[in-house]
Amino acid sequence: MKQNLLCLAAVALLMSSCSGVMPEEELVINLQEKGAEVAPSMYGIFFEEINHAGDGGLYAELVKNRSFEELEMPEGYYAEGDVLHPKEVCNHLTGKVSHGSFRWTTEPVPGWALQAKDASAAGMKLTKENPKFPSAPNNLKVTIKDASTPVRLINEGYWGMNLVKGNSYRLRTILRTSTDYKGKITALLLSDKDEVLASAPVEVTGSNVWIDTHQMLSPSATAAKGKLALEFDGTGTVSLDYVSLFPEKTFRDRPNGLRTDVAEMLQGLHPAFVRWPGGCVVEGISLANRFEWKKTLGDPAARSGEYSTWGYRCSYGFGYHEMLQFCEDINADAMFVCNVGLGCQYRMGDASPEDKIAYYLDDCMDAIEYAIGDVTTEWGAKRAEQGHPQAFPLKYVEIGNENWGDEYDKRFDIFYKAIKAKHPELILISNHGLGGTGKIEKTDMIDPHWYVNPEFFFQNTKIFDNHPRGKYDAYVGEYACNANVGGGNMRAALSEAAFISGMERNGDLVKMASYAPLLENRNDRSWAVNLIWLDTDQVLGRSSYYVQQMAAENRPTYNVKSNITMSTPRSLEYSAGNLGFGSWNTQVEFKDMKVTGEDGTAANLDLNNATDQKGTWTLKDGVLSQTSSETPTRYIVDGFSSNHFTLECKVRKVGGDEGFFLYFGLSQGAKQGYVYNVAGWNNQTTAVESVSDGRTGGVVSERVSQSLENDRWYDVKLVVAPQKSELYMDGKLIVSYAPETTPLQFFSSGYDEATGEVIVKVVNAEAVPYPLSVKLDGVNQVEKTGKVISLSAVSDMDENSFEEPKKIYPQESEFKGFGKNFSYTFPPFSYTILRVKAN
Repeated sequence: MKQNLLCLAAVALLMSSCSGVMPEEELVINLQEKGAEVAPSMYGIFFEEINHAGDGGLYAELVKNRSFEELEMPEGYYAEGDVLHPKEVCNHLTGKVSHGSFRWTTEPVPGWALQAKDASAAGMKLTKENPKFPSAPNNLKVTIKDASTPVRLINEGYWGMNLVKGNSYRLRTILRTSTDYKGKITALLLSDKDEVLASAPVEVTGSNVWIDTHQMLSPSATAAKGKLALEFDGTGTVSLDYVSLFPEKTFRDRPNGLRTDVAEMLQGLHPAFVRWPGGCVVEGISLANRFEWKKTLGDPAARSGEYSTWGYRCSYGFGYHEMLQFCEDINADAMFVCNVGLGCQYRMGDASPEDKIAYYLDDCMDAIEYAIGDVTTEWGAKRAEQGHPQAFPLKYVEIGNENWGDEYDKRFDIFYKAIKAKHPELILISNHGLGGTGKIEKTDMIDPHWYVNPEFFFQNTKIFDNHPRGKYDAYVGEYACNANVGGGNMRAALSEAAFISGMERNGDLVKMASYAPLLENRNDRSWAVNLIWLDTDQVLGRSSYYVQQMAAENRPTYNVKSNITMSTPRSLEYSAGNLGFGSWNTQVEFKDMKVTGEDGTAANLDLNNATDQKGTWTLKDGVLSQTSSETPTRYIVDGFSSNHFTLECKVRKVGGDEGFFLYFGLSQGAKQGYVYNVAGWNNQTTAVESVSDGRTGGVVSERVSQSLENDRWYDVKLVVAPQKSELYMDGKLIVSYAPETTPLQFFSSGYDEATGEVIVKVVNAEAVPYPLSVKLDGVNQVEKTGKVISLSAVSDMDENSFEEPKKIYPQESEFKGFGKNFSYTFPPFSYTILRVKAN
């Protein structure tokens, strides 16, 4: 609270200084000019098992490697030390064998450790002897030779277990003891200092058969980094098939349920839908480790789990049934993402044989039947067997995940027709973005994804304004500002708020959106920027979380017209910099390169020297060739720097998915500048992108539909002047771009029919207060008193943290100065929503 008061004081000080306040602008809102409706489905969540989002996160299980399956690997994979190598398969896009390496553990029994008198007193090893469940065959054989000091088998869970005084925990153990084991087994809850917080006896039969035991444990004190131990005080052999520790209290008291505080955090986003199971886990590194929903059903002890695409084993605990139940519990629709028989095209990229497509289609149809089929159907009956005879709220099916190309298009059409024929009520989504829908016949929705820097979102709030309508709707299934923003600072959040304003304004096209990734355990950050962070005993939302929450809680019924949507950018000049060549997952050749300066004289371009290089490049007989499938490649020429020149060359695409890159204006060691991305986005679109921190930072120009043919030489000319660049191909102007400043104020306005309120949303991403005069046209009466919800920070570099989880947090207040004409000054670095009663 003290920190918040200091922040408010700092804002007040800034606002009192005339020199630090911008000139007042006027926003005119006409309530009689109704715009697009904002769909009730607009805001949802996207769950994927990444960053231990499920195991060690949302899923309430406290034991790591409870079924002892973590060292199982996909068929054909092998490990060398801490590196896992996938089976080498042919990438269906390139026709070449793909190679890869992924994270692996060197623990002999992941998650488990023996504590004994000495190393000779006891031992443990994994076996598959007489498994309880063939689907999860591993068990742990513990052999005790000396129990003069009791032997403990200890599990610390996922970086500790949060054991809370007064709460109860369910222990389930499936074990068998040999006839020679005469001792007792005691379950213990321990603190991080090995203090005993609870104990309970575990049944011992000595019959050498599997028994399924259940105990309740209640700790006498709280330990955020607690442990579970099984203590043995006799000699002999004990085999363990399954050890699970679950809090009795889960979200909505569901068995095999969810961690309450994390689930409530998700519920706090008011999601209209939940997308599951991914994300890249849908496809797997290759098809061998794709996510298989059928293996997530039934007794958790029988679930096999799978090595996740993101470098650890997913237990399948938070499975299909649990996801559907969660959707029902929070009144959200469900979205199932199916596999079309394609491995991840960014990784191994294998494709199932033609005659196996039907298998993947049948698997998808079974998933639909499990969710909404009648109890007389095979999979509807299985749902009823799990205690849920009524249908679940499945509404959407996404066909594939981040797939593209002719093979995907062919398979999409097969799935679309079959699903629509049996379930016309379902909304089906393709993986296509704004660049076009390839060769498919029809889709209900497309799914563009954006992971970008703040400038992209600030500069592209109008990206949907002129996109064609009528053929499909858009679901922005994955988007986040995740470049150059630390772990996720206020600048990232403000850029997302600006982009959201553009999505809402285009509600006739954009019907749904979900931020990604959703969750991150602080001990395993596989993805740099995520919405919600958690530890064993704490969960917090980044500033972006509160932007999402505020947008969902203040969704207007429909837009109303305003005179401005963002502040006016100013013209800039290109910086003098290097030029270069490149590609994205494409093999390409360049020849006959010629550069002339501003005065028309030829400039020296020494292609033998590259200041920065990525990919496989060769220069032979004047032809610069790039032969790899890397993403991206680049060859930045040394010794040339200018912002006023003409480059002419011939370009030929030899193979791969897309076209080619022409870099220019690169500075700071080729980390900043621009690139013409020609026939990018799956060989469908040409546009200018910014380059930020050495990577493409998002589109800044208009997008032009364009594709390139293989083995055809194109005449290319790039004309760069200080205030404008142009790209010509075969004598035709393709696209141009004039650089300009990034807008830092954004506006959207709508009307909430349920409350009779005008909703005004304003982003101020500048370091000074922003005064605004607001005029409401087309209204009869405006109440003076209304509501203000504002999210602000002292600096746009500020982030929430485990130490200061609410450093950036929405503040709600009453404002008594509303009217048909009123003024309001928005704090620096703020996202503010005004709710004004008007009719």
